[in-house]
Amino acid sequence: MNHSLKILICIVLGLTTLSAEAVNCIETRAGIDMGSGTTKIQVAEVDICHNQLGKVLYEDQRPLAFNAELGKSGNNQINETIQQEAVIALKDMVNKARTFHPKRVTGVATAVFRTASNGQQVIDMFNQKAGVQLRIISQEQEAELGFLSAKAALHDRNVKNEDLLVWDIGGGSMQMTAMREQNGQTVTDFYLGKLASVTLKEFIISVLKNQELDKTESPNPIGSQRNTVLRYVNFYARTHVSAQIKQDVKKRRVIGIGGVHGYSVKGQIHPAKNTYQLADIERVSKNQVWKTDNEIAGQYRSTDVSNLLLVEGFMQALNISQVTIVKASLIQGVLVQ
Repeated sequence: MNHSLKILICIVLGLTTLSAEAVNCIETRAGIDMGSGTTKIQVAEVDICHNQLGKVLYEDQRPLAFNAELGKSGNNQINETIQQEAVIALKDMVNKARTFHPKRVTGVATAVFRTASNGQQVIDMFNQKAGVQLRIISQEQEAELGFLSAKAALHDRNVKNEDLLVWDIGGGSMQMTAMREQNGQTVTDFYLGKLASVTLKEFIISVLKNQELDKTESPNPIGSQRNTVLRYVNFYARTHVSAQIKQDVKKRRVIGIGGVHGYSVKGQIHPAKNTYQLADIERVSKNQVWKTDNEIAGQYRSTDVSNLLLVEGFMQALNISQVTIVKASLIQGVLVQ
């Protein structure tokens, strides 16, 4: 065998090995993010060798108002009605996901299931009836998973942890997460808050409007109470967010993930290149607060306007000039873990 032929054979064998390794690195997985107001599912190809997301094969989300129903319950339990509604929706989404033959179907459940006295029991039932593996995570785990999801969704191997502050707003909780190096160790800074989409809506209904939560679904129109809501949110942010997170905000790119940023705010502001400024929020909220539910489109109209005020108040209090929306929930972190 001459020298040239040997080289050619080595090249072919090398490429075949690399191709096989590349195929072995790709795994189809399904992930579920069961939040306080929305349940999301995604099936994607995952590069498990580099913890990178690949092609998205299927995704869906359903409005399931666990937090709103828990607020009306009177016994701190998730009621049978919303449980059965959720089982039907979850089984439908999971059955569609399984047509892509994922190697695993795993997911996380967040704030409302931590709060409800029957939260674990409900999740156990969902796992049994839908044939999935859901687990309730702490708010700290939720924040870390949100950071991992945002970084993975950027699809940029050059981005560093120190470049980002991830801001995740859900129905019943809010997280801000940043990572930094200190004495050779990675330190994670958190803001773990309870003022979020549904909790602010309920504050407006029950405190500012003095209406009963079990009889009132929406705070709209908010109208002239806009400034009062903003003062409350602003004060809450200034007094609850740590000094370290306030410092991190000044130096980092703020990435907004979760339904409030990715659907509610984005759908009302329509930001260019998925980046919005504080001035954009202020301009739109001044108009939206005068609208009734009939004048607002979508399944989340009862929280859309108050979501604007929630984000506006935090941006004002923390001097956040702009937010870049990344299409990520906790699912991306679930998929790459």
